[in-house]
Amino acid sequence: MDHMKKYWPEEIECIRKGVNRLNGYLTTISSHYINDRLHNDAYPNRTFDELDILWAIAQGKIVEGFDSGEKGRNPEPERTIVGPSISGEFCVVIVLMKTSKRFVVKTVFPLNNPRYEKYLEL
Repeated sequence: MDHMKKYWPEEIECIRKGVNRLNGYLTTISSHYINDRLHNDAYPNRTFDELDILWAIAQGKIVEGFDSGEKGRNPEPERTIVGPSISGEFCVVIVLMKTSKRFVVKTVFPLNNPRYEKYLEL
């Protein structure tokens, strides 16, 4: 959960550079989220659009990191970002680190879970 925590400040800056496509960095939102989850009645809490996600990344912070699991090292480490959407509602943004310069937003959901609510106090 805290794997590679000392690098999180640098990683969030790289993810933000990717949002702005600076210096060869690239941050995209998965088509799975945009096409299958966003505004789908089967996923009523998936309401955060592209602007909400970008704002949460710009204003948020990494609160969790997962690089390895039961099956060993994950080739696509995950970072969990908590930040506000445009409306001010906080959301959780899960980002896959594909390479050192390429990041993909895997999914986004509201901060309505005690697991993530505790990070608002930090």
